[in-house]
Amino acid sequence: MSDPDADRDEVFRQISRHSGGVTVILIPLLIVIIWLLENYLLVGNTRLFEQASFTGLLIYTVLSCIIVGILVPFVRIRAAFLSGTINMFQIGFRSLRRTVTAISLTAIAACAVFVVMNMSGQGPDRGTGAALFIFLLPTAIAAVMICWGLLGTHVQAYFRSGGVIVSVFTGVLITALVFAISMSALFAGADFTGTFAGFLALGCVIGLFFFAVRDVYATIIVVTAGLAVLPVSSVDPAYLVPFNPAVALCNILATGTLLGVHLYFSRHYTTVMIPKK
Repeated sequence: MSDPDADRDEVFRQISRHSGGVTVILIPLLIVIIWLLENYLLVGNTRLFEQASFTGLLIYTVLSCIIVGILVPFVRIRAAFLSGTINMFQIGFRSLRRTVTAISLTAIAACAVFVVMNMSGQGPDRGTGAALFIFLLPTAIAAVMICWGLLGTHVQAYFRSGGVIVSVFTGVLITALVFAISMSALFAGADFTGTFAGFLALGCVIGLFFFAVRDVYATIIVVTAGLAVLPVSSVDPAYLVPFNPAVALCNILATGTLLGVHLYFSRHYTTVMIPKK
């Protein structure tokens, strides 16, 4: 004969898991879908990156990169902080000293990759690579916040009971898939299969990097550098002049918004790491 108390506890656990799945998985996925549609409608469908439109670039940066790419994840992540689902360490906002160290080492590694590729006759030259990096930075910021800061941390939290290997593997696979879809929508080209495969491989590398390093800014460098060296689509040379006011403005807006979000989290939330006995 079954124990009524045990049966009731099991029902409550099932209800709690279902409710947790809605808030931890479904809501981030809805945000991701909105972001993917925006990327396609504002960039992929209009060929914005291939045909320069500074007004279109500003609209894309504000709507897709800042509002949906940074501010909407900020609201969802804040709710996850309050519920205890994730913390500052998991999302990748770390101390200033550790962030500077991670950025420095990642930037050195990225520069080394550029040098090696140039020496082997692959990838863009130094000037074009730098211009591409600046141009693609707002896109990379949004991609990191959506794919890993929001979706990756929530997926890992949902599968946490399965252990570290299961949660990280699932997080890497799902975020890499979303990243590949989103970048393929932005850089829509004739060779969709090859483009998607390249972005999927890059997404897996970035996912492993994020879950290992746990630093938003270092991951943004990896994403931007990866997008700059992948020959996925042409970018209108008008975007890549030494100084483009529209591109500079988009960078300032996106970077400033990210720093503002980080400052807010730093002032209102603190993760205290309890040493193991």
